[in-house]
Amino acid sequence: MRVLGLWRYPVKSMQGEHVDSVLLTPAGVAGDRGYGVLDLGSGTVISAKRDGRLLHARARMAGDALVVEVPGVGELPPGDALDAALTRWLARPVRLVAADAGRAAVYEASADPESDDTEPVRWTGVPGSFVDSRSLHLLAAADLERLAAERPELAWDVRRFRPNIVLDAGTALVPGARLRAGGAVVEVRTPCPRCVMTTRPQPGGLERELEVLRHLAATRGADLGVLAEVAEAGSVCAGDAVDLVP
Repeated sequence: MRVLGLWRYPVKSMQGEHVDSVLLTPAGVAGDRGYGVLDLGSGTVISAKRDGRLLHARARMAGDALVVEVPGVGELPPGDALDAALTRWLARPVRLVAADAGRAAVYEASADPESDDTEPVRWTGVPGSFVDSRSLHLLAAADLERLAAERPELAWDVRRFRPNIVLDAGTALVPGARLRAGGAVVEVRTPCPRCVMTTRPQPGGLERELEVLRHLAATRGADLGVLAEVAEAGSVCAGDAVDLVP
């Protein structure tokens, strides 16, 4: 196996960045989901599971500095100007916040993944990051290829699934497997349950496609890819070999 692609999402639910290398730490990819947009009214951190507009903003790391591109405004660093721009765009008071190592965020999602008008359900994430549950998400390119063969009329774009690491083979992506990628070791924990985010429209021509999630639910129990944890920290680069280890 080899690493085909690496992704980092500095702000929860915004577009991220396709990168050549990442540092895996005990908390996951360094710089991944270290920030979120806090709804000052509800006290929840906004997820595109509830408000898909966030997928139309973009976040990237310029060295150690975060830069956020707000639709219609352009790129801004964290601060009052960014908070004001996000507040105007989302039409409610919000603030960009950094993850707190001692506190877990609360999120909302629509109870019905096919209707944003349903009452939201809430869940609590993990301290120190704005990931939903596990720190790392792995996806096999072969799985996307199989899905595209099954339903070629649908757009099985990797951006719908927001992985951190894309591999060129998936036979080892089972719970309990330990994989050495570059200088890091990761432990596969659970299948990754998919949600409404896979159906959301995104920049670059991705339209809303409810059939993506319907097909995953009908054929795979709505799972695709796996969630993992970092067992040994280290750097991973695109093209690195990936091996099973005891």
